Amino acid sequence: MKFNNLMIRVLFLVFFIKSLNLFSFEINKSNDKLNIKKINKYSNYFERKIDSFSKIDTLPKLLDIEKDSLKLVEKKSLKKKKKKKKKKKLNPLLFKIKPIDSVTVYDYKIMYLNENEKSVDTSLTIFKDYLFNFLREDYFELLPLPNMGEGFNKLGYNFHDEKMTPDFGARVKHFGYFEVDDIPYFNVPTPFTELFFKSSIDQGHHLDALVTLNTSPRFNFSIAYRGFRSLGSYSYSKSAASQFRFSSQYESYDKKYRLRFHHASQKLENKVNGGLTNDAVYFFENSPNFAIVNPETGEVELDENGKTLYENYGGFMDRTRLQTQIKNAENLLSGKRYFVKQIYFLNYKIENISENFIKVGHSINYETKFYKFLQMRKAEYFSDSYIDEDISDRSNFKTLENNFFIELNRPSTGRIKLNFKQISWNYFFENDDYLENNKVDQKIKENQFISDLTWERRILRFDLKSRFFNSFKKNYSSKYYMVNISKKVLRDFNIMAKYQFRSTPPNFNFHLYQSDYVNYNWKQLDIDNQSFSTYTFKLDHPKWGYLMGEWNKLNKYTYFFNTTPLIYKNERIDILPTQQEKEIEYFKVKFFQNLKFGKFSFVNTVQYQKVNQVDDPDLLFTPLALNVPEWLTRNTIAFSTDLFNKALYIQTGFSFKFFTDYYADQYNPLIGEFVSQNNTKIGEYPLVDFFLNAKIQQTRVFLKIENLSGKIEHALNEDAKYDYYAAPYSPYRDFSIRFGLVWNFFQ
Repeated sequence: MKFNNLMIRVLFLVFFIKSLNLFSFEINKSNDKLNIKKINKYSNYFERKIDSFSKIDTLPKLLDIEKDSLKLVEKKSLKKKKKKKKKKKLNPLLFKIKPIDSVTVYDYKIMYLNENEKSVDTSLTIFKDYLFNFLREDYFELLPLPNMGEGFNKLGYNFHDEKMTPDFGARVKHFGYFEVDDIPYFNVPTPFTELFFKSSIDQGHHLDALVTLNTSPRFNFSIAYRGFRSLGSYSYSKSAASQFRFSSQYESYDKKYRLRFHHASQKLENKVNGGLTNDAVYFFENSPNFAIVNPETGEVELDENGKTLYENYGGFMDRTRLQTQIKNAENLLSGKRYFVKQIYFLNYKIENISENFIKVGHSINYETKFYKFLQMRKAEYFSDSYIDEDISDRSNFKTLENNFFIELNRPSTGRIKLNFKQISWNYFFENDDYLENNKVDQKIKENQFISDLTWERRILRFDLKSRFFNSFKKNYSSKYYMVNISKKVLRDFNIMAKYQFRSTPPNFNFHLYQSDYVNYNWKQLDIDNQSFSTYTFKLDHPKWGYLMGEWNKLNKYTYFFNTTPLIYKNERIDILPTQQEKEIEYFKVKFFQNLKFGKFSFVNTVQYQKVNQVDDPDLLFTPLALNVPEWLTRNTIAFSTDLFNKALYIQTGFSFKFFTDYYADQYNPLIGEFVSQNNTKIGEYPLVDFFLNAKIQQTRVFLKIENLSGKIEHALNEDAKYDYYAAPYSPYRDFSIRFGLVWNFFQ
């Protein structure tokens, strides 16, 4: 009921915002074109360029994405025109007035804080099918847990993260959490609306609604809301979320001053079950066929040929009948953020702004978060506890970041940006009287000062980029430096080489945690920084794809591992935060290619990975710190064509994904983290999905049959086991049919 009310509010918000268009535009839809009557002085659109370095999205080019050519045409007025007041003549260099009938989707701009800029894209490609999911990102190196919104296990690692400050814990819960760089800003010629809808697992839906409009050529605001509810196939696995975002952008008339602001309020909650019990694993894997056991001897009965006798029982195909480790428990991540960024150009010459400018600015970010684990009664799964009922663990986090920067761009010096940052953290736990004699210190409160220098320039047709980052105080200090060189060779080939070094503290969960469970209390304020050295090489071509190789050297790698004795396999999960003392080498090679033969497309991604690490001889049964499958591949075959005189565009085909078996990390819902283990392997099963997508004007409809391979395998062989898992003791999703759409409105 709560979720339905939220959906009603979202839809009401969308229609309310769209009703504001009456103050600016009158809509007359004819065929696939939008006819717009200009009412106010801001209907004409303007173009501008500020930043010098254009961003190139390689992957869409490789996938041969074609954008729509939406046309907006002025409607002829039938009424007698009123005498217009004289308008102030605009400087043609400041505003390039664009006739309304020449506006296309390319003019609907989406901008991010990292200076990436793109246009609204309503095309339908295979890559869009990869993005039609909970994260709206490519899942290639991720393996989703049983229910939507629960999190993802990792099939590969990316150590290119340039964030140098310690993160808040509960990292599994942060999948789907909108960070600062995830919030977009807009500049649109007419009001723009996007509706994203997708069915969830079992009962529930997923809705993401966005409305943005320019009240003038200089001011834009957007309102967005994402909400979902998914019951899930297993007991105690319901997921829900409520995420509100507001962003705004203002630019002064002389274009010397720019202001960006956003607010985000987010809440992600999950019922958690800890995975299946040992008995439930047996019932899951063997359903609907179970071996017949002699009640007197306890041995499996055999037929006259010596084969195991089975009895058929399909009850456990109802996954809610499978017993789980914990009951009546949930975890929750909630956060609020306020962000403001201001920029002022000191020397502004519109004629060469892209090549010559000096700008200063300031940004401030204030964010609060808390993570909570709640349980009605204690579970033996987490061992001993201080209390038997009403388990309640809560970690709190507050951060304030001030950033002052100056940026210079000259043809002779290139682009130089210098940042001075001040960051304060307050990570703390609430007081519990019964823990007075046992609890660890409850908070970490620190300040840090940081300098950050970036330099970009083209020298002898080589594009160079370097960055140096260093913090001044010893506690929770970080260091980073990077050099990136790229060059276009042999016309269409582009070659890139990159080296980066990063030393940063692990997230606060490793430093401090306090719980009602005895074994989940620790304080390690003297834990060392992790360091990552990454060497990257990439060769790409718009037609032939790309080949990328990475070599990572990890020192003091920090992870959680399961310390439970083997005799309690899957009956308890005691964990310990630790650091790998010896160096870890992580190597991976990735190849991507998109081939087209007429109306058929073949998209292939293949990745090979190798980890070199040494076991600790002092801990015989300690699991390895970093675990990945050796091979990971995804292959898609698709057929695309136009129908009904190009009124309908369809895309259909199959997607195949496979990874070799490995000791995948186990999910611990109490702390919201993955834990290394060496008892159970997952993998070696194919994942085949069928998709049928369609596009009508600016609307894209998606239909997918997930895990079709599991259904086919059991149709061909009734004795086949259900052996697909997303994590140890957490099954992958069963066969299901899901659908949804992305609907864009241009008014």
